[in-house]
Amino acid sequence: MTSGEPTAVCVDWGTSSFRAYLTQADGAIVERIESPRGVLTVGKGEHEEVLARLIGGWLARSGPLPVVMAGMVGARQGWVEAPYAKCPAGLPEIAAAIMTVNTRAMGAIGLAPGVCAFDREGAPDVMRGEETQILGALAAMGRADGVFVLPGTHSKWARVESGRIMSFATYMTGEVFATLKDHSILGRLMDAASQDGAGFAEGVRAASRLERPGDVLHAIFMTRTLGLFDRLRPDQLSDYLSGLLIGAELVSGARGAQGAVVVGSAALTARYCAAGAILGLALEPAPDDCAPLGLLALLAHWRRA
Repeated sequence: MTSGEPTAVCVDWGTSSFRAYLTQADGAIVERIESPRGVLTVGKGEHEEVLARLIGGWLARSGPLPVVMAGMVGARQGWVEAPYAKCPAGLPEIAAAIMTVNTRAMGAIGLAPGVCAFDREGAPDVMRGEETQILGALAAMGRADGVFVLPGTHSKWARVESGRIMSFATYMTGEVFATLKDHSILGRLMDAASQDGAGFAEGVRAASRLERPGDVLHAIFMTRTLGLFDRLRPDQLSDYLSGLLIGAELVSGARGAQGAVVVGSAALTARYCAAGAILGLALEPAPDDCAPLGLLALLAHWRRA
């Protein structure tokens, strides 16, 4: 934290959480707010009221400040649907696609567009919010190229060249893990996860042995049989499943690359780096608070336009 003069409010408004940052021009964070008021908890027509309630104290103390938002708040089920910027997309292209949302109490707010890409078969893929984290990581690390992984419910693997997101792919790793653990027969044998890491490592190694696309479905069922035959303890089974799914994601996402930058929470970043070490991939943690750095960069371009 710092006590410097604030110049902007940056909002990362996702599906399940709300994060806002009162920032200085150089990216230093004066204050921050974290709330469970994610987009899915906000009814149609309530977004302006929720936002004003959460950041209104900052604006009351500091006076009018520019506000820029990113994340699922710009999705179809969010406040206003913001059309995607198409890859290749860097800071100029994403900033040019920022939408203006006019509010009664907070004036004109900038809403980042998200990014879309198409694979070799023409199938579409999308991200909302992760693009700002990538832009922030590039700025914080002084880089213009690389592979970036953003782990989570829907993990993203992005390839960046000359500061532009050239392509990316989404992996439903976190959601599949939660669904299998909590809503399938696999969870029946599981106890609370141990801290020894053995189950996780075994899952990652199992992922490294996968040869055909369907092999992962067989390996997932081994979460149950390894428990039935006492090859893994009940407190190691959820870690095995986590390691298997993260390992399979890494093998596919990092294909052709020697490593990647991980942009995520401390816990998930540590987990991905541990899996990368087993697989021989050099995974490097990104600096903290990449989202507000990316949003500030977008805001600067947007205000100059």
